[in-house]
Amino acid sequence: MQGIVLTLVMAVTVEALVEYGRTVIELIAGGGKKTALLQGAAVLVSVGLCLLTGADLFHTLGIGFYWQPIGGILTGIFAARGANFVSDLVGQLRGLLTDEI
Repeated sequence: MQGIVLTLVMAVTVEALVEYGRTVIELIAGGGKKTALLQGAAVLVSVGLCLLTGADLFHTLGIGFYWQPIGGILTGIFAARGANFVSDLVGQLRGLLTDEI
């Protein structure tokens, strides 16, 4: 079971890093300022909270890093992306409910 959870955590973390990288590229290309600011703020708050509280999902799953703060940073990125997933889900549900009314 732990292997499945680790795989899911790694998948969401990698997906988050790719999405944030894509946002930075779009910002450099001259667009997406609002999205970049919102995502950047979410990452900063999430990583900050994880570092300040010592939250480290990777350590909990038995993954150690040479430089320990990496676990907290990646946990913050994971949490920030999770917030985006929840926000997207709420938006989709809101759209479905609005369409039915």
